[in-house]
Amino acid sequence: MLLDKVASGPDLCTTMCRFTVLSSAVLLGVALAGCQEWFVRDADRQVYRLIADRQADALGETHSADLGPEDGHAESPGAMYDLVPHPVDSEVPEAFRTRVGSASATTQPATTQPASERRILTLQDAVAYAMRHSREFQSEKEDLYLAALALTLERHLWTPQFFGEVSYEYANYGQVRDFDHAMTAVAQLGASQRLPYGGEVTAQIVHSLMRDLGAHITSGETGQVILSADIPLLRGAGKAARESRYQAERDLIYAARRFERFRRAFLVEVASSYFDVLALKAGIENARASEAALAADKERSEGLAATERVLQVDVDRAQVEYLLARNDAINSEASYESALDRFKILIGMPTTESIDAVEPDFEVMAPAVSEETAIETALRCRLDLLNDQDAVDDARRGVQVARNNLLPDLDFRGSVALDSDPNRKNSASYNTERATWRGEVAMEIPLNRVAERNDYRSSIIYLRRAERNFDRRCDEVRMDVRDAFRGIEQARLSLQIQAENIKINDFRKQQAEALLDRGMLTSNRDKIEAETSWREAKNRYAQAEANYRTAILAFLRDTGTLRVTDDGQLATFEDTAAADAKANAEPPADRS
Repeated sequence: MLLDKVASGPDLCTTMCRFTVLSSAVLLGVALAGCQEWFVRDADRQVYRLIADRQADALGETHSADLGPEDGHAESPGAMYDLVPHPVDSEVPEAFRTRVGSASATTQPATTQPASERRILTLQDAVAYAMRHSREFQSEKEDLYLAALALTLERHLWTPQFFGEVSYEYANYGQVRDFDHAMTAVAQLGASQRLPYGGEVTAQIVHSLMRDLGAHITSGETGQVILSADIPLLRGAGKAARESRYQAERDLIYAARRFERFRRAFLVEVASSYFDVLALKAGIENARASEAALAADKERSEGLAATERVLQVDVDRAQVEYLLARNDAINSEASYESALDRFKILIGMPTTESIDAVEPDFEVMAPAVSEETAIETALRCRLDLLNDQDAVDDARRGVQVARNNLLPDLDFRGSVALDSDPNRKNSASYNTERATWRGEVAMEIPLNRVAERNDYRSSIIYLRRAERNFDRRCDEVRMDVRDAFRGIEQARLSLQIQAENIKINDFRKQQAEALLDRGMLTSNRDKIEAETSWREAKNRYAQAEANYRTAILAFLRDTGTLRVTDDGQLATFEDTAAADAKANAEPPADRS
């Protein structure tokens, strides 16, 4: 009945209703046509530009923080609303019902793909792959993105905030009014703006329309323009009013530093894991070489025992050492495959991928610097230490904000309202004579400041804690650099010792073998012990080489001098010099 009355005449109320329906249909169509994807792209544009600006300001260089393509659409619900998701059958699968009877029983041996058929993954390829696919790396990029996203909101809140609303009310007044059916429409549009040193100003326009649906006449139409201001003069005034903006801006700087620090540490982690994999691969080669040598010794001992030139105990000793070497080869291959799987998980590669590690085609070199220079550089360049240093300033601002909150409230409130003529049915018929001016100054008597007192005292404690934390972090950085400095020397000496150990045991093998062939030895003990010691020295050398390379990278990381390119490669001094020359040659980018 109501709709019939509304649609009975081409009046303003009918037009407004039609407009509402049409607007709703348009908005629904926009939402269904990909509004989610537009919001994602719009956020990405702002965030990536903001991250690049802050990286350039804080680090002097920019690195990609792209999260990858995203359309904003979630997948199908799946089991997310199931009350019992993914139930498990209590029955054991048929394939697992056959048990191995004893240690001597054999099962189907695990087959590994030959090395010739595997994908060769160099260290550079591995780091580049990790930068694109590592789950942990993606999470760190998302943390940086979220910090920038929070800043976009904070900056937006300090721009004019527009608001608008259209409301419709139907009322049946019965016998109280001259008409029993009425439709009231109210439309308001306005904007508010935060002030730099506290307070807010608001401007809005309000139009209202009342329509008698029974008589099809407009019974009332008014308009109002309002300009108001609320400005604190003591508490909440000054720089304390912009504390949220200051902190959000600095939080993005901290996030950019944390991300860059992670990029550098992540390269060290991936490289260290890769070097360990190479050491295990070398262990396989050493075990196989030792197995072959001990197999020959076993055959030789068996031949000499047949002519009674050696005792049976020598044959048994050779047999035992051969079996141990064979077992070491099997264990080395299993350890290598397990290490490869762990490495694949680290870089975000499926464990089903078949890869093989190879020696890098470059050598990691230690910088020729003194310990004092390294410590001074670390105190100046360590990004995590800079964050701790800046946290002290954040705590100092917190004290200022808490001190400001101890002040009494002294606020100025004022407004100007311009109304339309109620005798005229025209919401735009404003008259300056109908303007209403209001002004107010209100001061609070600060009788209760216990909470503010506690906040102020707490802020001082937090400041002292931040200062102590920064002082402790400086000592920890000094300790890290000293440890890294000693670690390089320790790894270098260990590498030299194991190289010398290999030479000695290699000579022992050759000498024992020659003496044994000449019949000058009555036992093969010396030959077999030299073979075992040689294999162990080779394995220790491979691990020492991995430790030495890792120690150099850790030293560069701990001194803040490690640089990583966008494709995840270690930047050499030549690369850094070329990048600096290019940056000096190119004009600065316009970030407006």
